[in-house]
Amino acid sequence: MPQAFTNPFVFGQFLELRVDALVSDGRGLGRHDGVVVIVEGALPGQLVRAEIVKVQKSLAEAELADVLERSPDEQEPPCPHAGRCGGCAWQSLAYEKQLGWKERIVRDALERVGKVQEPPMLPILPSPAPWGYRNKMEFAFGLSEAGKAVGLRERGSRRIVEVTGCLLQTPLTMRVLAAVRELANGPFREVDGRFLVIREPQAGGCFVELIAGPGCDAGTGERFAAALRAAVPDVSGFALSQRSASSDVAYGEKTLYADGRLAERIGAVTLRLGHNAFFQVNTPAAELLYAEAARFAALDDLKRPVLWDVYGGVGSIGLYMAAGRDIRVVGIEEMPGAVRCARENVRAHGLKNYKVEQGDAKSVIGRLLRLGPKPDVVVVDPPRAGIDAKVAQQLAEAAPARLVYVSCNPATLARDVARLAPAFRLKAVRPVDLFPQTPHVETVALLEKRTIF
Repeated sequence: MPQAFTNPFVFGQFLELRVDALVSDGRGLGRHDGVVVIVEGALPGQLVRAEIVKVQKSLAEAELADVLERSPDEQEPPCPHAGRCGGCAWQSLAYEKQLGWKERIVRDALERVGKVQEPPMLPILPSPAPWGYRNKMEFAFGLSEAGKAVGLRERGSRRIVEVTGCLLQTPLTMRVLAAVRELANGPFREVDGRFLVIREPQAGGCFVELIAGPGCDAGTGERFAAALRAAVPDVSGFALSQRSASSDVAYGEKTLYADGRLAERIGAVTLRLGHNAFFQVNTPAAELLYAEAARFAALDDLKRPVLWDVYGGVGSIGLYMAAGRDIRVVGIEEMPGAVRCARENVRAHGLKNYKVEQGDAKSVIGRLLRLGPKPDVVVVDPPRAGIDAKVAQQLAEAAPARLVYVSCNPATLARDVARLAPAFRLKAVRPVDLFPQTPHVETVALLEKRTIF
């Protein structure tokens, strides 16, 4: 009888190993004495010295201690905060190599998790700009020796890096960050700042949201907005939100003050966004993503089709697909603020055959299955957790000719492809890089209804 495997490593142990691959969260993967070791901060091709920080049943996790041999794909990181800030884990990896690894991560997830043999992969679409692409950044507050710190989390820590030159952002965002840092340590030092969200949409403007703990009011927001605009006149909108929950999420539960409007343009569509509404952070790359989703949907091949836009948010994908087409759309969204924006966007575009239903996906789809209309095409754009097993079952019952799945998480995409496999066949998969310098990747997948003879 074979003996049970015993992991030979212990916490705090140092070892040398060659890194062979990258895993989906961006860490390096190597083997030592046949055991898998996942190394934070390591790149394929490097020979590293690493310290074991966690021992699991069949693998170990480690922190990079030293690079003994550089990777041939390695480059000097251009960011002044490289090595400390947790935002751009892959900036030491040449961009064309980043794209190759993202493609491989999607393929591996479909093969291992989705059990898809030879996934029908299309080449990844690169971001139009590998730097300076973000239209939104969330900064956090903390404490430093000099007072309040405002910046980005240090890698693997809750400490704040006082960012002064983020290369994913514009100079305007950096000026706003510096001004808020000064205000937070000056006339507004009593404000319990928790997060700062700065948005610079492609459509123009700069909207700033300060998320604070209890103790502020509308007057605080009005005074802060005036002081910020005096320092940075390009700020076009401001909101002060309150967050009482202790969880580390940049989302205000209550808006205390807001002025200005936030809008974005994608293709021929202009969208009104709430200050806390979700939208893709890389607008030019999102246009590539939406164009591919529309190509997969092939709505022009159908006569006055019905489209369900599930997890539709402010209506961005549904409106993009409806532009210039005679189709009927049902948008499905749970968040009240996003629903309000979606309905306003539908009215602004004068679409009479576009209805936005509020509620969780299971409830709304269940109602639509009873009352209609049934869809010809469905597009889903779920959060990282993917679609619920019940929703997968309902989509199989709805039986659209095509299901277009937009994913921000290869693992849950692969799981859901397996869930949908009895009713739908995976026909095409296209990764799109919306997040250069990071391991994150968006994917759009086309699934077609299986025909049963």
